[in-house]
Amino acid sequence: MSKTQITLASLDGEAVNESKIQISNAGSDGNFLQKQSGNTGGLTWASASADADDYFASLSSKDLGSGLHLKVSDTGASVDSQPDTLVLEENGGSGITILSGTGSSGEIAFGDSGDNNIGRIVYAHTDNLMYFTVNAAEIMRIISAGNLTFAKTSDNFGTAGITLYGESGSEGHFQATTSGLAPAAFNRLADDGELLSWYQAGGKEGSISVSGSTVSYNTFCGAHWSRLADNSKPTILRGTVMESIANMMTWYQAVADVEESTDSDGNVTPAHQVKESINLPDGKSVGDAVTFTSQGKEYTGTYVKEDNEQLPMCKISDTADSKAVYGVFMTWDDADDGLDGDVNDMNVASLGAFVVRIHKDETVAIGDYLQSKGDGTAKKQADDILRASTIAKVTSTEKTHTHADGSYCVPCTLHCG
Repeated sequence: MSKTQITLASLDGEAVNESKIQISNAGSDGNFLQKQSGNTGGLTWASASADADDYFASLSSKDLGSGLHLKVSDTGASVDSQPDTLVLEENGGSGITILSGTGSSGEIAFGDSGDNNIGRIVYAHTDNLMYFTVNAAEIMRIISAGNLTFAKTSDNFGTAGITLYGESGSEGHFQATTSGLAPAAFNRLADDGELLSWYQAGGKEGSISVSGSTVSYNTFCGAHWSRLADNSKPTILRGTVMESIANMMTWYQAVADVEESTDSDGNVTPAHQVKESINLPDGKSVGDAVTFTSQGKEYTGTYVKEDNEQLPMCKISDTADSKAVYGVFMTWDDADDGLDGDVNDMNVASLGAFVVRIHKDETVAIGDYLQSKGDGTAKKQADDILRASTIAKVTSTEKTHTHADGSYCVPCTLHCG
């Protein structure tokens, strides 16, 4: 068999006559080169109107940006001179899709000569969460329930950082945890006025405001948590006079120690404790094991007694002129439901502006001091001396509420808190 020698032609240093370079068909502006069908190895001009591999296609000519412009249809918009390396344009909805495996992550990285991913936006499909990295450290994440955390990787209340809740049933809830600093600071620059406003069902109910160096609480009523000794929840009329008793309030928590963990993307959640306020079930003691749920997750921990050095239990006042008067009944704290049963706490108003329930046979005037009548109602104090048994001072004789037994409530300033 004879040998065939192939000599390669070189165009180095030679002028190229582009009219001599021809493809098998005549193309038009905007066409691209495509392999001919069959096995010829030739090229042909083709329109970019159909699907094609290995090229960037636009349905109309590039007219924006310094880099790549993928243009489906013209929007009439311009582009900023900085983020113009890649421009996507479509006169309607437009966007980018990043598809990843169910056990992987999709990521956009921001880098420089010192660090090729010093900033990142990552969606972790394993845990269904999105997190944001700044200066090579995670600073914010959105977990699968919809909660947004800042400066921490867990929405646990015991971990320093901020959580904005978006999960079902907790939408709009906000938690801030810090160590050694005030969790929040409010600074009004322009003039005196409100620092915080309080609303209920869209209606304004109160505020905290500043005037010069004075901060006022509008309208202020100081209340204490308390409970009946038998943890019962009878009907107690608003403004009823309450006395403190020797028993101290008791609350319990389920507490679990959570070890440090690292997720599939290398993010570390430090060791912390998870706590849930509960009622201690019959037959259980402090230190016993308990399984409980906190923010949708199940934990195993132990029963722990909360610290309390200042809040006593109470009873409806049954002693006339009692010096043990604690305040007046405001409302049951129905939000304080335990894991294994209800803890029937109440709010006892003791200081500031509220109402006091007056006995039906008593007639009071503005400025009168009030004392316990010994049946849950108040009576007019015989003198104008502020005593240990003084409950309040009447500020208006308008009856804000009249109960079925004829007793009635009037506005007062409370003096027993």
